Amino acid sequence: AALLAAACALPRWPVDGPLTSPFGVRFRGLKPDVHRGVDIAVPVGTPVRAMRGGRVRFAGTMAGYGTVVWLEHGSSVLSVYAHLSELRVRTGERVDGGQIIALSGRSGDARGAHLHFEVWKGGREVDPVQMLGGPPRSSR
Repeated sequence: AALLAAACALPRWPVDGPLTSPFGVRFRGLKPDVHRGVDIAVPVGTPVRAMRGGRVRFAGTMAGYGTVVWLEHGSSVLSVYAHLSELRVRTGERVDGGQIIALSGRSGDARGAHLHFEVWKGGREVDPVQMLGGPPRSSR
């Protein structure tokens, strides 16, 4: 049981799909743009799972993000799941690692169906690929 509990505490990718836009500076035409997370191509309606257990800081709609979930994981770590089509959690709710929290979509400023995924540590965005030890399986 202790091994299972430890495995559930490890961060995991919320969906499995190819990375279509990396973390960091990217260009839209000639204009640089800071991408605070990664985009993972998945069809609308794909189950989105919590990276790790925690508490829902916000579940609703935000400009740009569309339908979005923000999770607090403790140790000043947050994760963000955006462009969703359907929420499966509410603000204030506790979630387990791997729990389905939403369905993917194309809400907000999305250019096609995908999950936009961010990880924040200590108030700063970090590269999810580094945080999770490599890209999702289907991107390797």
